[in-house]
Amino acid sequence: MTIEFVGDLSVQDAKTLHSLGSKSTHILEFGVGGSTQIFAQCRPIKLVSVETDPAWVKRTCENLPKINSECVMPQFTPYDLFRYEGVFDLVFVDGVPDKRLDFAMRAWPILDTGGKMVFHDTRRFEYFREAAWVIQSFFNEVARVDVNVDGSNLTVIEKRVGLFYENWNETEGKPAWAYGKSDIPEGEGLWKTES
Repeated sequence: MTIEFVGDLSVQDAKTLHSLGSKSTHILEFGVGGSTQIFAQCRPIKLVSVETDPAWVKRTCENLPKINSECVMPQFTPYDLFRYEGVFDLVFVDGVPDKRLDFAMRAWPILDTGGKMVFHDTRRFEYFREAAWVIQSFFNEVARVDVNVDGSNLTVIEKRVGLFYENWNETEGKPAWAYGKSDIPEGEGLWKTES
């Protein structure tokens, strides 16, 4: 498959974004350009592209018709006017550095369970730190993290239904000795469980 775009993305970034976008139906991105062109070729049901700079929107709109395949026209929204509503199964975080973390933190609640939040440029510490902050902030809802997937500059965080701490020693009915809170009673072996 040929992926057509103009933008500051590596070949591996483009392949990874296209693969993720092709499995998604509702895509939200912050920072338009090459990623917008790639996602448009994935033909999602909905593509919302949030941007701070109207010049990037204009440039992207000029490039979209140059794509040889039919593509989805994005819904362009200025950053300050975007309302964090709806549900998305893919959220791409790029855009201007001073708004990336704010966007990611506000977009996490509208990321669907099983969905993926993707951060660009995470081979740079200052951008990886944003992904790490999201992981730290929502750690109970993080199913998996892939850092710089397949040699790309993209870190992918997969969302799950939140897990909350429980004392499994109590919920599993273990006696205190089985988790080291008292001595093993005479005649007992180690705690057994089925695998």
